[in-house]
Amino acid sequence: MQDFDEFAARERLGWADENIVSAYVKKFGPVTDYAARELINRGAPKGMEVLDLCCGQGALTAMLSEAGSRVTGLDFSEEMLALAAETAPDAVLQQGDAAALPFADGQFDQVVCNFGMMHLPEQPKALDEINRVLRTGGRFLMATWATPDVSPAFATVFGAIKANADFSDAPAQPDLFAFARPDEAKAMMKASGLRMVSHENVTTHWLLDEPGELFEIFLTATVAASQLIKGQKPEVIEAIRAQATDAVSANFRDKNIYRAPVAISIVQAEAE
Repeated sequence: MQDFDEFAARERLGWADENIVSAYVKKFGPVTDYAARELINRGAPKGMEVLDLCCGQGALTAMLSEAGSRVTGLDFSEEMLALAAETAPDAVLQQGDAAALPFADGQFDQVVCNFGMMHLPEQPKALDEINRVLRTGGRFLMATWATPDVSPAFATVFGAIKANADFSDAPAQPDLFAFARPDEAKAMMKASGLRMVSHENVTTHWLLDEPGELFEIFLTATVAASQLIKGQKPEVIEAIRAQATDAVSANFRDKNIYRAPVAISIVQAEAE
């Protein structure tokens, strides 16, 4: 198994940074909240026990509570959990490791995860744990970023990074888009005893006032992408910024704003 220890350390350090957390909530929030509503639309079991895994700032946690679920939210970030306590006051919140869940076998009717799996260094162990804490027939629902070929916003930024950046010092990390590919997602789920029920893409948009905002989102409101960009030489950073900004200006203008499409993969699986 590939060593993702440095990636894990960077993730934990990054999501302890209140500036990154604040920027993520502000800049990614409109998109991740859209995905949370999509997850709710596919199953908010009223009166059932639900685990919001990698609950972050608690937006989905609160939606689940409002829909009548008994919700437990778990995250490794104290900064995120502090926000979740304000957002979802009716939920039980706990700091913990997704690869070693502090819950009993079969404790939950449903596990949901809104853009959390890509931040986990031990995804197979996390899936094993999800299967363990679900009752037989319980559902796992997750949202993740769709691959850049169907997500113009990601294609714009990742294309600019790929065209200009030096990746030699970047730590090894799990494939950001593994769960966005149906065959890979199905295989990973099956290996942990989960049966994939559905895999679909939905699309929303980042609404930007200026074409340079999309680059700034990835520069200030992420951990792995931000560190990769900031680790480049100044002239390389400016080349990435310029390429991404020019692409937004050319492709996403909508009257007085810029509308950058971003695709999300919604995956559902069942514990067998």
